Amino acid sequence: MTAPFAAVLVAAGRSRRMGSDKLWIDLFGRPIWRWGLDALLATPLLERLALVVPPGSQARFRALTPPDRCLLVDGGASRRDSVLAGLAVLTDAGCGDETIVLVHDAARPAVSAELVARVLVAAGEGGGVVPALPVPDTLMRASGQHVDREGVVAAQTPQLGRLRDLREALSAGDFTDEASALAAAGLEVRVVAGDPANRKLTEPADLELLRAVLRARAVPVEGPAARPVGIGFDAHRFESGRPLRLGGLGWPDAVGLAGHSDGDAALHAVIDALLGAAGLGDIGSLFPPDERWRDADSAELVVHAVERLATAGWRPASVDLAIVAVAPAIAPRRKEMSERIAALLGLSLDAVSVKGTTSDGLGLPGGEGIAAYAVATVARA
Repeated sequence: MTAPFAAVLVAAGRSRRMGSDKLWIDLFGRPIWRWGLDALLATPLLERLALVVPPGSQARFRALTPPDRCLLVDGGASRRDSVLAGLAVLTDAGCGDETIVLVHDAARPAVSAELVARVLVAAGEGGGVVPALPVPDTLMRASGQHVDREGVVAAQTPQLGRLRDLREALSAGDFTDEASALAAAGLEVRVVAGDPANRKLTEPADLELLRAVLRARAVPVEGPAARPVGIGFDAHRFESGRPLRLGGLGWPDAVGLAGHSDGDAALHAVIDALLGAAGLGDIGSLFPPDERWRDADSAELVVHAVERLATAGWRPASVDLAIVAVAPAIAPRRKEMSERIAALLGLSLDAVSVKGTTSDGLGLPGGEGIAAYAVATVARA
């Protein structure tokens, strides 16, 4: 499936069995819910994402949510109501009835890019898709009567359907997941192989198992020397009357940069470094100065570059970015920029380093523009 799609990330649960707010448990520098968010945002062709949160908590979530493509909305009394709220805000944002939508539980932080891709590839022309695992245990009722395991699977998320189909199916009854709602509406639901690591955090015992999975993703298994390394550089002059975009962030009241796209020298350097590490040319060859990329959001260029890496069998592994600028000051927004770049690349925060410096008035740039240097490593996908 290569069409653009949207997503609903359900983070409005009450954590009854955990005894505390499980979605805010910190795992390697990120709360539980951010792992799923970052995995979805790093998926090529994702256009919009509705993050469904408990009523009254939007400010808390917004503080750690990348602003582009993310829509926050209050959840409802049930999971079904929360998903419907997410679908409604996607509709308000311009998503049409035929938009493909992935619905994922934020309590499943170990969702992988491979699983998301598997679900999207199975989208077909209609109906739904659900990842599932075979049930290895003997099943029985509380009365002691055995239940036949033939044809029984354990459903996971993300689950997929068209926006209109999901809205109508979920509105027709009290369903606990999208696949059962679509099936009850008479639509075909295709089952794809799930991922044993894509475990739902339900009880305290689940936490250590998830911690082990995410530790392997947050901390590289192979040494840095084993990874291909690329170097990127970009510089742009200031251009009055143009808004400044730098590091994927908007900078109000700052003078913008010249350039065929939005002039984001920092993200351009990151793209060049990633492409160089994977031996895939440079930013000019991937995004030539034609009408398609005029005034383009460089964050979208990063998404396209990550997709190009994936096609060639690579994924980003780390980025070290240095921005040379007299103004604006980078330090006050360094963490925000690191979070933005990490989200775009699907990396943990500790795999992204951002720093700001000046040239003490020597060479490039002085007060006439901004330059950026980046070093990136990639790993086999």
